[in-house]
Amino acid sequence: MRDILKVKGLPLGNQSFTRIIDRNLLYDDKTKYIYDLIRSSENNYFLSRPRRFGKTLLLSTIKEVFSGNRQRFKNLWIGQSDYDFPKHPVLSLSMSMSSESPEILKTNLLCLLRNKANKAKISIKAPTPDTYFANLIEALYEKYGLKDDSGVVVLIDEYDAPVTRNMDNLEVAQANAKILHDFFAVLKTDEVADSVHFTLVTGITRYALTSMDSGPNHLNDISLDARYSGICGFSVDGFESLFTDLMAPTLEKLKEKGKFRPSAGIKDLMDEIKDWYDGYNWGGETRILNPYSILHFFKNSHFARYWTISGRPAHLTALIKAKPDEFIDPEFQPKPSDELRKAELTHLQALPVLFHSGYLTIDKIMSAPSINAKTKKSSQDEFYTFKYPNFEVSGAYREDIYYVIFGADSKNPITKGKEILGAILTKNAEALETIFSNYFSSISYHQRPTSEKTFHAYVHFILTVAGFKVRSELPGAKVRLDFLVELEDRVYVIIELKFQQNPTQKLTQAERNAVLARLAKNQPSTKVDARLAISSLRDKYDNEIDRALYENRNLPLSDDDRNHLIAEIIKSLAPAKELNVELAKLALNTVAPEYIQAALSEASVDTELTSDRLDLLLAKGAEKALEDITARNYRQVIGNEAKRIIDLGMAIYDHGAKVKVVFGQK
Repeated sequence: MRDILKVKGLPLGNQSFTRIIDRNLLYDDKTKYIYDLIRSSENNYFLSRPRRFGKTLLLSTIKEVFSGNRQRFKNLWIGQSDYDFPKHPVLSLSMSMSSESPEILKTNLLCLLRNKANKAKISIKAPTPDTYFANLIEALYEKYGLKDDSGVVVLIDEYDAPVTRNMDNLEVAQANAKILHDFFAVLKTDEVADSVHFTLVTGITRYALTSMDSGPNHLNDISLDARYSGICGFSVDGFESLFTDLMAPTLEKLKEKGKFRPSAGIKDLMDEIKDWYDGYNWGGETRILNPYSILHFFKNSHFARYWTISGRPAHLTALIKAKPDEFIDPEFQPKPSDELRKAELTHLQALPVLFHSGYLTIDKIMSAPSINAKTKKSSQDEFYTFKYPNFEVSGAYREDIYYVIFGADSKNPITKGKEILGAILTKNAEALETIFSNYFSSISYHQRPTSEKTFHAYVHFILTVAGFKVRSELPGAKVRLDFLVELEDRVYVIIELKFQQNPTQKLTQAERNAVLARLAKNQPSTKVDARLAISSLRDKYDNEIDRALYENRNLPLSDDDRNHLIAEIIKSLAPAKELNVELAKLALNTVAPEYIQAALSEASVDTELTSDRLDLLLAKGAEKALEDITARNYRQVIGNEAKRIIDLGMAIYDHGAKVKVVFGQK
């Protein structure tokens, strides 16, 4: 059987247009779109697309067009057009760089610009990234003696990375956005604007742009322009043409693996591929298939969630943690087009974030009349409805949310679903209550549902992710049904699912230790690992630890590496029950006093933490004592370590949510 990679080269991991063309790899011709951009009366553009959707390849192609290399385009649309390929100096920048503080971002921006200047053999002295950027553009223009309609081409990739990657620290994200504001504002100044022929800025979101006040608002946003809806990714027509030679050998391989029915034909395979990876729409009639998943599917001859398992945008993870209830149950009601373009970093909503990240796509476009309040003129506004684009995304989205909220080491939701199924089949309300209560005790205090409505959304989400078909809030003959769980051969009704946020009963020592152990496990610090390592378990497993350290004696282990290794050895050797006891001691006796004292000090609460007082704070009085702290937005004011201990105190106080289940008749 033919190796499908020899039929036509797959550009896996290759975002360079020149390498793709020179090596005769598959390329979906986007040069008609590029021609239209170049010939438009506009010359400054912004484009947002999800990660791994071909933005970098698009910029690489545009760079080659403006570099005047006509020969590489001889078999493409633009190479057969009337475009004469004039040569321009191209300044191509990627903002994907270390940016965990404003200082680091400034340093790396300056380093990037200096490298570009050195390659162009231009000498520039400037103290800040924005002034260096301006001077570099003007120097390139002057060096190449450009006049009239010519000028420098500026291409910027992943412009928003310094903001989106720091969304878990809003202070840094906003500081980085200010730096980007000053950096991009350069493009609007008269001196620089006169030197620039064409600009294209790309990223995942528009949030950094819209948070820049009067920054680069001169950029024409083509993200939802129907004329350019197919500018990135594989269009349906392009896919069917490019992958024709790969279909038959791929179908053969799938049948050999038993992954496709023996009677299936090419059309069946095409339909299955589209179900998995098609469906993206950015405002036009052109549908787009996910390029990353398509290429990996043909490489492996296997259907899988390639794009969704390849990573998740950092800003999406941060927002899910901050507003889990919005992401668990996103509302798909129509949104005006402007709402997708305008958003502030401090007021991000789930639906636009999911759309820009590629987890939702436009389903329908509707028009509705509106009247301008000032001019009294009527116009037609566009509204969008949304949907999950395909099977890959719809199946993976809820699992993504599940692991973000309940932790990366959470039990697989399908495995958890078997436990839930057992409790439902036996009508064991107590077992089901325990399962849901454990879910809610496993998440941080600030993420827990605070209303009956949100609580119901969480439970609906858990049941759905576990594989159940669920309907909620249904009218019954005499009562409203909270949930209806449909199995293949029967239907179970859960009439009431009650949520108690702060149960009055005192925790047993075992329950308390279980909560403490869970929270201690979530501590990422190697200092915590070290403290665990030198506990009583250290002596018990002394020989095994010494042996492992001896075997690793040639490795350049730092103290933190060594402590982490010791902790991992103990975790692999110690029984879970024994380890939990030590973790509980660690959390209560080592971690808790230090950070609770810090939290109380920040909140100006003058309390001496004696042993008795600590027990009272953790087990009984945590709610009142910590309300002052949470009211001041403790994530911002006090810091991460204090936040963890507030979660610890609240978790011990209420032990999560207590769930009451009542089964009804079928």
